[in-house]
Amino acid sequence: MDLLTRIAAERDCERLVNDYANRLDNYEHEGFMALFAEHAVLAMLGTEHAGAAAIRRWLEGREKGMICRHLVTNLVIKIERPDHATGTCYTLAFSAGQALKSPPGALTMPSFLVHYRDSFARDAERGWLFARREVVADLVGPEQMRALYLATLSPRA
Repeated sequence: MDLLTRIAAERDCERLVNDYANRLDNYEHEGFMALFAEHAVLAMLGTEHAGAAAIRRWLEGREKGMICRHLVTNLVIKIERPDHATGTCYTLAFSAGQALKSPPGALTMPSFLVHYRDSFARDAERGWLFARREVVADLVGPEQMRALYLATLSPRA
C-alpha cells in the first residue's frame, strides 16, 4: 500500500471514531448506525451487541434528553491490510441528565475513563466501517468502583 493510500485510510478511520462520538452525542441514530458494518459488534463494558438490530436496541435504550459530550484523545490507527485496520483511543464522557431541553447542564466530573479497541473493515461500496468496537473502563469513580466491588461479593450462578 502506498503512503498516500495508507494516510487516506487512517484518516477515514479517524473520522469514523469522531463521527461515532458526535452522532452519539447528538442523537443522530441513523447516521450512527451507518458507521457500522452489517455484522458489526459493539462490546460495551463487557456486554456484546452483535449485529445492527442489537446495536440499535442499545442505542435507543440510552437515556433520552441528556446532554452528553464525548472527548476523544490519543487516537492511533494501524492499517493492517488494504481492507482491515485496528485502532485505539481514550474517551471521557461528560453528561447531564434531562438537560437537553434547557441547557446548559450542570458540569460534573466524568464517572469513568474508557478506552476503545477498534477493528475496521473496508466495504467496497460504503468505505471504512466499524467491524468491532470494544469499550473498556480503565478508571471509574467511587460509586462505580463500589458497584464493581459489590458484584465480586455476589454469589455466581
